[in-house]
Amino acid sequence: MKIKLLKSYFFSILACVFFSSCSSNNTSNLTSAWDPIEPINRAVFSFNMAVDTYTLEPVSKVYGYIVPEFLTNSLTRHFNWIKAPLSAINSSIQGKHEEAFLTIANFSINIFTLGFYDLTGGQSNSYEEDFDQTLAMYNFTTGPYIMIPFLGPSTVRGLAGTLADGILDPLNLLGAEKIVEINSAELPIKAVHARSEYMDQINELKYESLDSYAVFRSVYFQRLNSQINDAENKDDNITDVNSGAIDAFFIHNQ
Repeated sequence: MKIKLLKSYFFSILACVFFSSCSSNNTSNLTSAWDPIEPINRAVFSFNMAVDTYTLEPVSKVYGYIVPEFLTNSLTRHFNWIKAPLSAINSSIQGKHEEAFLTIANFSINIFTLGFYDLTGGQSNSYEEDFDQTLAMYNFTTGPYIMIPFLGPSTVRGLAGTLADGILDPLNLLGAEKIVEINSAELPIKAVHARSEYMDQINELKYESLDSYAVFRSVYFQRLNSQINDAENKDDNITDVNSGAIDAFFIHNQ
């Protein structure tokens, strides 16, 4: 049964990547988007906005008010730590072996605190790689832009990357039931935590933009571009503040 399921995932990934790479309308400039189903995407985006307005935003405001800063910082470190093994695998596939080694070293050192406290004293390097970036490195284009209910923005290549990450994640060694338990417990906390952390930036994009859909779409692709190019300028508004807002606002990017 598990073999059949893995085969199903594998062929799904191949299909997504194939249609993405073979499409003649793919965008070569990630700061622009190929959005062939924009009316549908806009409708889904409006739905996601409503979900945020009436659920995630108010809950996040309460969370930010009652949860002390030291605890929110610990949660941020933990969420980054738990993604490290998968990031290391993607780094290796991309040929970034030194980066992969440093990521695993940091993960191993902080395993004693589950990442809640950084035993390296803040000296460790943090790298975040996923299979979407891996496919981009091997010149697979993004494919059409897609807005997913509750989960937010993606592309055909992004969906293929998500499926691949789900298969490659070393946490799968814990077993399917355990993974479901972990995700069920952590995903809501991650969504609320990130939404609270970037409350002002998200609300600025959401409420003060003439066309918030177009703004979020543009920032999404600029964020993706900065990730693929391993942007290191943390003072850059696009690669830091607004990309954080995108991550916080859309569960897909968690």
